[in-house]
Amino acid sequence: MTQLIVKAIPPFTFWVFTKKCIHARAVRLAFVVAAVNALAMGTVSAQSEIDIATAFSGGKLTELSDMKTTLSVPAFADERTVSDPRVIFTGKLADGGIAMASRPLAEIVGEAMHSAFAASDARLAGDEAGMRLAGALIATDAALVDRGGVESLQLTLRTSIQLVEGTRIVWQTKLFGRGTVPLSEGAAAAVSKALDRLIEELLIDDYFLAEIR
Repeated sequence: MTQLIVKAIPPFTFWVFTKKCIHARAVRLAFVVAAVNALAMGTVSAQSEIDIATAFSGGKLTELSDMKTTLSVPAFADERTVSDPRVIFTGKLADGGIAMASRPLAEIVGEAMHSAFAASDARLAGDEAGMRLAGALIATDAALVDRGGVESLQLTLRTSIQLVEGTRIVWQTKLFGRGTVPLSEGAAAAVSKALDRLIEELLIDDYFLAEIR
């Protein structure tokens, strides 16, 4: 008759064995998590980044060389809930599920605004300017629309604008610009159209112009 010999495991040996097993599982789990994160980051970085021109195509919308004060147009803030400030929009309309600019989108909006004021000969200055245009990008929306039988990408930029003198807000509003282009032209063209429309809405606003002229 074969005897099965069972040896008691000393408490210390059992504790060491348990600790090692737990540690090994923790190491394996950490490795898996790191691999998943790396894969996710790789997916984001693999998206083609979109270059967006910030030069205003509308030319001189209004004459601002006779402004009563100087104006600074600092970088816009980004108040959207996005994982990356370069995100333009996500979803089925985006290549690979995400349309990503080459730089932060709010920064691009601010530069486009600055470019438009420069095109209108505004008296632009830096931190020492008499007034400051404080802007924030609050939302971006993309939709597929029909324009004369052509599938088109419609992009909407929503912003909050404040004209500040010292610490006092002298004028504020919510502005949105909507750009619609054939789907084949892509996100860059849609953003450029939306930026132009956003700027036009501001530079033809009589109440805004009354504050700076």
